[in-house]
Amino acid sequence: MTIDNGIIAPDSFEILLNETCDRLWEKKIQLSLHRLGELDALLGGLERELDDFLLQEKRPIINL
Repeated sequence: MTIDNGIIAPDSFEILLNETCDRLWEKKIQLSLHRLGELDALLGGLERELDDFLLQEKRPIINL
């Protein structure tokens, strides 16, 4: 990065901007993958609940 008297040279600014955008995209990807993992776990729990519900529905109801 070229800095003269506190001023960033235009070519250095473009490099800095590109690096910053790349880091932001990486962070967005990491957060998206984390969220997908959370949603996958939630869906797994809902599938288990549905399986349990469907098994209960197939049981005969006996009131003695």
